[in-house]
Amino acid sequence: MRATRSNIILPLLLVAGFLSGCAEDKAKHFAVGAGISAVTTHVTGSQAKGCIAALGAGLAKEAWDSTGSGHVEAADALATVAGCSVTFVF
Repeated sequence: MRATRSNIILPLLLVAGFLSGCAEDKAKHFAVGAGISAVTTHVTGSQAKGCIAALGAGLAKEAWDSTGSGHVEAADALATVAGCSVTFVF
């Protein structure tokens, strides 16, 4: 996969909107989503499956948080899913 400016800049712009206040936590979610998506995309050859895997991870984490293990926050799931944008070639 060839890195392009949009592969780098677009994900940063997407996540910048919800990084305020708790930037470290959202950055961790973004990084995990990017990692899950990259590995899944590499294994399956499908960028869509990579994003679906990141979405599943984000939703699973928020479901876990809803059991009292953490604080449920939609922005966390969005940050995880936004990480999949790193694997897309626009």
